[in-house]
Amino acid sequence: MTQTGAPGAKVAARTPPAVRLGRTAIAAFAVYLISPTIAYYIETPLPRRVPALVLAAAVVALYIAAGCTGPRGPWHRWAVGVMALLVYLPLPALGEWWAASGVFLAAMALGVLPRPYPVPAFLLVAVAETVKSILLGDDLAGGLSWTLSVSVAAIPLAGLTHFAETARILYLTRIEFAKAEVAAQRARAMRELEGILGSRLDAIAEQGHRVVAGMDGDAEIVRKELNTLLDITRESQREMRGFAHREQRLPSEKPGDQK
Repeated sequence: MTQTGAPGAKVAARTPPAVRLGRTAIAAFAVYLISPTIAYYIETPLPRRVPALVLAAAVVALYIAAGCTGPRGPWHRWAVGVMALLVYLPLPALGEWWAASGVFLAAMALGVLPRPYPVPAFLLVAVAETVKSILLGDDLAGGLSWTLSVSVAAIPLAGLTHFAETARILYLTRIEFAKAEVAAQRARAMRELEGILGSRLDAIAEQGHRVVAGMDGDAEIVRKELNTLLDITRESQREMRGFAHREQRLPSEKPGDQK
């Protein structure tokens, strides 16, 4: 907690529930999609088992890392390129079960690339998946069926990725609106302070002139004028304290602190 009672930086840095939910769903669905491939390679002989499991873990980790970070930038395009290498280069050595990793490349093309690349990249991956299926022994109908299966699995994963990114953007937008509101409140408070100081200083100056003008007159009148000046000064002090108290409470009213 800060001295003003507002939540500190540790609270503000916490990821909001909607973003955490989206990222957890991405990780869970990615593991679910790769689990049959991992189960198959666990049962394979040792020469292929270890590299296949390592590569499967790398595919999932790369997708989670790219899908759960933002904003979308150049490194996401590089991540798609690395994913393409992970999906297609090991295929001759690991066999047809490795073909399932194409789901992650298709989902990354739709869910991670910034506009206007997602749709063209996804169509390119769909063509590559059809060709891959044909090279693995399927006919054209089988290749198209495989591509449809890849798309059906990839689209929900890409949708989860978009959900997590949209939740992150909305959260940041909410924080920016909260900052703007606090800035507006502070501007209004400063204008109020100017009004308070201006009116009170004018009153004090006017009363001071009266005191100076009456210095040679009746002592009782001078005493009353001085008491009036003291009352004005005390009232100004109370108003300044009230202003300072409201100013301290402004940060705690930010909706961005409520994660």
